[in-house]
Amino acid sequence: MSSDAPRPAASTGSVPVPEAIRSRGRLGRAERVLLWVALDRPALLIGLIGFIVVLMAFLRPATFPTTGNAVVVLLDAAQTGILAVGMMSLMILGMFDLSIGGILAFSGIIAGMAAKDLGLPPLLAFVIGCGWGALLGVFNGVLVTRFQINALIATLGTASIFRGALQLVSGAGVINIGHGYEVFGQTQILGIYSPFWFMAVIVVLFAFLVGRTRYYAQYYYIGGNAQAARRFGIDVKRTIFFGFVIMGLLAGLAGALLASRLNTAVVLAGTGVELKVITAVVLGGASLSGGVGRISGAFLGVLFMALTQNAMIIAGINPFWQQIAIGIVLLVSVGLDQFARARTRV
Repeated sequence: MSSDAPRPAASTGSVPVPEAIRSRGRLGRAERVLLWVALDRPALLIGLIGFIVVLMAFLRPATFPTTGNAVVVLLDAAQTGILAVGMMSLMILGMFDLSIGGILAFSGIIAGMAAKDLGLPPLLAFVIGCGWGALLGVFNGVLVTRFQINALIATLGTASIFRGALQLVSGAGVINIGHGYEVFGQTQILGIYSPFWFMAVIVVLFAFLVGRTRYYAQYYYIGGNAQAARRFGIDVKRTIFFGFVIMGLLAGLAGALLASRLNTAVVLAGTGVELKVITAVVLGGASLSGGVGRISGAFLGVLFMALTQNAMIIAGINPFWQQIAIGIVLLVSVGLDQFARARTRV
């Protein structure tokens, strides 16, 4: 790749930072504050997370600031966190995947059938579940890159296909696994269940890869301007294809882990998880237009969502308000992104 290739947009916010700096002098005080919030959402999330912790520790001192509750929050964040890493990578490319819930459930079913019905060793069954997710990601990637179907439409269609197919395969819809398969999801390390540690390793690994390697730098070029990326020799289709494969692999991992954690594979697993993951990723600094975002931001978005949900449960708030809150957070996050782009356009 040529050294004269255009630099990708800074990954710390929603728009290129130099443009933002140049534009701030033309804005009023309120707009400058709002622009800062829009550009530095990870910093905002850290502040919000700290505020929620302090507030809930004051309001519910007997139930919220406990080791047991902290373990619950981290475990709840594990599945969404694994998915958010893949989704952030895709959104940097300017892509979406609305089939991750179906891939998650299908992979869990396949892993469960491999362990119970085929009698395979737990590790092999687990790997098969992850591999099945990657295979479904291949299918999505082919639709988007080979057949040039819009990613939103392609994965919306495959979400329905995967859900229908897994119901045909699973029959009853619930598979009680057993056979030692629970070891991957129920093992505790330092008092925290293993799905969190899987997520932690993936977050650290991809934070390094996306932030430091030449290959993932291409994601920012493609998301910022795919045509310019092609002119500078980047294989855009191949990169997008493998982005979907990695997303499928991570969704497969999340599904195999969930089945292990419950020791049961369920057809309805992952229902509605797409909205939750996209909300966390956009809140963490991704843009619907692509070209920006950081894995650390996605993790903070996931942690904020898990902490907020936990706080609402402890406070006794009606569960239906949680869905309303997710929708509001998504709309606000997208609104901030659009505001930043409008105010920093040169």
